[in-house]
Formats: sequence, structure tokens, C-alpha cells
Amino acid sequence: MQTFTDTHIVGISLGLSVALVLLFVVFYARYVANVKKQMASEELWRFALEGAGDGVWDWDLVNDTARTSDRYKEMFGFNNEDSEANQDLWRNRIHPEDLPSMTTAVNNYLTGKTEKYIHEHRIICKDQSIKWVLSRGMIVHRDRYEKPTRMVGTHTDITDRKLLQNKLENLAHFDSLCNLPNRTLFSDRLKLALAYAKREKKMLAVLFIDLDQFKEINDLYGHETGDMVLQATSLRLISCVRGSDTVARMGGDEFTILLPIIDHEQDAILVANKIVEAVVKPIQLENFKDIPLTNLHVSSSIGISIYPQHGKDEKLLMINADMAMYQAKHNGKNQSKIFNSSMLN
Repeated sequence: MQTFTDTHIVGISLGLSVALVLLFVVFYARYVANVKKQMASEELWRFALEGAGDGVWDWDLVNDTARTSDRYKEMFGFNNEDSEANQDLWRNRIHPEDLPSMTTAVNNYLTGKTEKYIHEHRIICKDQSIKWVLSRGMIVHRDRYEKPTRMVGTHTDITDRKLLQNKLENLAHFDSLCNLPNRTLFSDRLKLALAYAKREKKMLAVLFIDLDQFKEINDLYGHETGDMVLQATSLRLISCVRGSDTVARMGGDEFTILLPIIDHEQDAILVANKIVEAVVKPIQLENFKDIPLTNLHVSSSIGISIYPQHGKDEKLLMINADMAMYQAKHNGKNQSKIFNSSMLN
């Protein structure tokens, strides 16, 4: 039988030690290579995204801290000191009105309710200006329990697109001359008000307003002066109603007003009479061919319809208010009339 001497044992131990060292070196080299590869991959990814003009953010969910790229800081006017001093400051930069929906979108993604995180919101820049961003992100690491621990993403500046979108929406829903809601927006608000009135068993009123003597001003002084008269009149209409009411321009010299909540018919009559008194006052304009215009006069004929007495839908309320307005014009102008069934004869 072969026996092991002390020399053999020492040799074996030394051999195992060398093997372990070599194994450690091999695994460590692989670990370093993987780390370098990951870092290189991240740097390449970050470089590609920043090259596209996006600001990159990297959120450590465990410690609730965030790192941001140079492009991110540049987009919103922040510097390294700002970020280093306030690791979670990025959350406070989100506009307060957008923070709840953004938080919901992130939580829905982290909990698996949605497959993607994409959200549009406003960012408050260092100089307190506002920028719109498209925020996108994805989970890049989870712990052994599959709980997300790290999320990275980008912010794309979409301010110009949002401004154009708002401008187009404004053109679609507001009168460009008087900056009042147009026929489309008035119709939408009336439908909403009717739904509420029906549900809560409330009353509402529609006022249809046509200006008297406006055609004469247009013919005598031209459309530019006529436009200024319309603008001045629209301001007077607004001054006669509450903030919750809607003053709209239907076109030409026709306006409508929605009083979404009233307690009595008399409430609408009081508003209409207030408008009659306000509109008839002389209008003073800057000049006409270098001659001051201080004595321009228009008046208003106003028709009133009340829900539910005079109609239970948008179309009938508008028709009856228009009919009452023509009755006011026929009776001498510069007055208001509330609809009654005798006008149908």
C-alpha cells in the first residue's frame, strides 16, 4: 500500500493552492471583463441616446436616488452641483399638476399593470420656465425576488410640439378675433351643462345676442373698425357674467351665453338686462383715419331660453333663444325677451 509522506502532503497542498489561485484569477478576470463590457455597453447606450438629443436618467429604486446625464442637465438648466446636492430633486421638478398622473404611470409599470412606461408631463427648469417632455423608461435590473431595483429612461423635449398642438386646439375651439369660445366649444359646454342639469334636476339658461346697428358701423367705417367694436363688445359681455358662465361668438355680430346653473328664470333676465345696459354705452376707439372715434353706438337684442321649461335638448334651446331674440329685435331692439310659446304662432 502506498503511503503519503509529509513531502507528498505539502506538495499536494501547494498544488491545490496554486490551482485555487489560478481559478480565482480566471474568475476575477472574467468578472472584470464582464463589468467592463457592461460599463462599455452602458456608455455606448448613453452616448447613443444623448446623441439623439435625449436626456438620460438612471433611477436606483432601492435607495430612491437618481443620476442624470449631461444632456439632461443641459436641457433644464441644471449643473452637476444641483444634481449632487439633491439626488431626488428630479421628482420635485415635475409640474404639480402632472405629478399624480406621472406617479400612477410609473407605479403601473413597476407593478406590471402596464407593459411600458411612457408619459408626457411638464418639467420646471432651474430658471422656472416650463418645458414639456416625453418620458420613457424601462426596468433594467431586478433582485432575486424579481422586484425591480433599477430603472433607466429618457426625457425628450416636446415643448414645440405641445405649443403647436395647443395653438391648433385654440384655433379649433376659439374665435380668433375676440378670443372667445366658438360655436363648437359652446356646443360642447352646453351638452355638458345639460347632462349635469338633468342629473341634478337644475335649471340653466341660454342667451342669444345679436347686435343692433352693427352693419351701419361696418358700412360707414369699414371692417377694421367693425372688428374693434366686436372686440370691445365681447369684453363687455364677459364683464356681465360669472367665471363659470360661457360667452361665445357664433360668427358675425352674433354671440351666445351659457348660464350653466340658475335658480330662477329671473336670474337669466337680470343678466340679460345687465348686458343690454353695458352694450349700449358709447364705444371709444383709438382713431379712424387719425380722427378719434368717441361716439360709436351699438345696442343688443337678446333672446332667452330656459332648461327645462323651453327645451330639454341643445337644439331646441338654441332655436327658442334665437326666436326670442328676433322677438326682441322686432319689438324695438335694445332689449331682452324670454321665450314663450306664443312666439310659435
